Amino acid sequence: MKNKQKTKPTKKRILMYYLILAVCLLVIASITVGIVFGTRNNSGDITIDAGQNTPDDKNPDDDKKPDDGNVVDTNSKYEFITPLKSVTVSQAYVFWGDNTLLRFCLHKGMDFSAPAGTEVYATVDGTVTGVYTNDRRYGGYIEIEHADGVKTVYKYVDPAENLKAGDTVNRGDLIAKVATATGSENKEGDHLHFEVYKNNKMQDPDTYLKLISK
Repeated sequence: MKNKQKTKPTKKRILMYYLILAVCLLVIASITVGIVFGTRNNSGDITIDAGQNTPDDKNPDDDKKPDDGNVVDTNSKYEFITPLKSVTVSQAYVFWGDNTLLRFCLHKGMDFSAPAGTEVYATVDGTVTGVYTNDRRYGGYIEIEHADGVKTVYKYVDPAENLKAGDTVNRGDLIAKVATATGSENKEGDHLHFEVYKNNKMQDPDTYLKLISK
């Protein structure tokens, strides 16, 4: 009788079993979510020829500013163009599996796959507020303020020579080139990481670029 009593699981052991089971279920749930909402692979990339980006293609009316600087006129220079002449969307603004940092999280921006050296253009008229060349996480990146509380950020780039905070840029101006993959997304290969903020709150860039069919 004493031997049988010794083999019975204790409350502490039963609690440990339940804890292990809960951890396993959590891991399975995380993997499932990652599969459903995770990274788009190359076969799912969206490629669009955006030749309208070149500065020579600007509309003559672009030089006329709207009377109210807080109103975005979608028929003027305040309408977004893509930051690359030809874009391949390799990662959208979605929950994804981060291959570099090995985690599941929201991908805060939109990635455009492109070889190092590909020219990067300003998407909207604005004022440069930051130019960084040696950030540990993002390599080089540029921040530009636009009308109506909008800000765009271009990461993993080599900024154009002499570009500096305070400079005014026009839609379609060359501001940088895609840099060799580095920093916190280096496992994704050479690409431009593009972010949009409205009143300091991060937005889905596709709200402005309208590249992905909903």
